[in-house]
Amino acid sequence: MSQCEHWLCSDVLLEVLSAHPEGLTEHQLLKWLADHHYVDLDDDCYHDMMKLFRVHFLLFHRLYHLQNELHSRQSGSLSIHTLNIRLIPYHVHEKSLTEEDSLKNYYLNIKHLEEMVEEELDHLLAGFWKTYHRSPSQEARQEALALLGLDDLASDNEIKRAWRRLAMRHHPDRGGDEEQIKALNHAVNLLLSG
Repeated sequence: MSQCEHWLCSDVLLEVLSAHPEGLTEHQLLKWLADHHYVDLDDDCYHDMMKLFRVHFLLFHRLYHLQNELHSRQSGSLSIHTLNIRLIPYHVHEKSLTEEDSLKNYYLNIKHLEEMVEEELDHLLAGFWKTYHRSPSQEARQEALALLGLDDLASDNEIKRAWRRLAMRHHPDRGGDEEQIKALNHAVNLLLSG
């Protein structure tokens, strides 16, 4: 068994995600795990890109394993995105396990973590920002839907309603997070422009 299989067990992730049905950002999830002593984050973790990548990779590695476990038991699924990690009901028609998912494949291959060096990480991040600014892909659409708590079958009206509900909840004037509002606005614009 690799070290990351010992790093965080599925029961812990299910506990925290069940307690937060609206989902958590990656940062919120890591903070909860650190506050409850399930993970140990160094003081400079958020300033050292290699340490941050390691924590991020291990978390997503475990999340994708948990997603597979839930699917195999047909007991649920996970919507996995840095801006919203959420436990969702299992749907028989889900195609995420049968379609090629390059992001999932990346995180499930532990060699990507073991072989990562700082130069390659810099190159990876530079490539991410280049592709981030391209036209919306199917993966970007899936991420936007996940952020809004919707599935592929969502209508434009459902998208607008979900956006309104979440925008009200996360609006900075109500004590919400400005970054979350930006992400929600980006998601709705992407989904309604296509």
